[in-house]
Amino acid sequence: MNLGTHIFFAGVITTIFTGNPYFTLLAGIGSFIPDLDREYLLVSPKTFREEQYHRALFHNLFFLSALFFVNVWLALGAFLHSFIDSFTTEKDKGVEWLFPFSRLVKRGRYTLSAISKEGGCKLEQGDQKPSDRVCFINEDSPEMTKLSDPDLKETRAIPWRRTYGPATNGQLFDKWLALGSFSLLILYALLNPSFAMAAKSLILSTRIIPPMSLLTGIVLIYLGGWLKKNKRNRKGYLTFFVVAGVFIITSAVLSVGGVSSYLFPLGPAFVAGACVVLIVEWLFVWRFSTRNGRKAMV
Repeated sequence: MNLGTHIFFAGVITTIFTGNPYFTLLAGIGSFIPDLDREYLLVSPKTFREEQYHRALFHNLFFLSALFFVNVWLALGAFLHSFIDSFTTEKDKGVEWLFPFSRLVKRGRYTLSAISKEGGCKLEQGDQKPSDRVCFINEDSPEMTKLSDPDLKETRAIPWRRTYGPATNGQLFDKWLALGSFSLLILYALLNPSFAMAAKSLILSTRIIPPMSLLTGIVLIYLGGWLKKNKRNRKGYLTFFVVAGVFIITSAVLSVGGVSSYLFPLGPAFVAGACVVLIVEWLFVWRFSTRNGRKAMV
């Protein structure tokens, strides 16, 4: 989905359920965050294309859960971003919700055969004795990404790790969702004058400084990523990244009071225990299902 769609959708959902313009602002900023995984901030363009990090690195449930500990409204915006991205096709990459654990599976057991003269197609089993003991049921086909942007095209068949849908960036669903979300925001503000007044007071107060500092840092990362993506001057995009870091750190420092007063609804003992239980049980299921050389599909 396009960035405007993400901003308006996160904004209207948060507004409807909270009626608080500050939370709306934070959710809108949070909707910027997941697409930072396409800005080559951490990897080279070559590695980015080979590993297909877009819609994986910052769109997954584990990253979103970590962001929840930073700020629940940023996390909500990021989650809503990833949620509507999961409705997009292979062309736009869908969402790899379980990254990085999905990368532990290296192959699919089946591949979709070419369409026959009769118009049919079928799943054909690949290697009858794959070396990998755990596989996804089938593979993505590089043919499906021929219409993708150059840096998103797959160069080889990879396991079907992502959630896909029927929508395409910039097409009917995307445009309708953006227009509808924006219209509902305006309608809500018109019918709730107190919301509009609170938004005006927020703009004129010092409370807006930390989130706007964070937003400035994120935008600078986008700009630096664009320069790096287009092979511009290395010093130029590194400057953008460094200045962005200063704005983000400034935002964090100014937000310390608000973060420290936030009470996480779950006790730390439960969170730690839940993580241990889930990991141990996953390892048990994995080992039990692949004992004695057995093959298993996720």
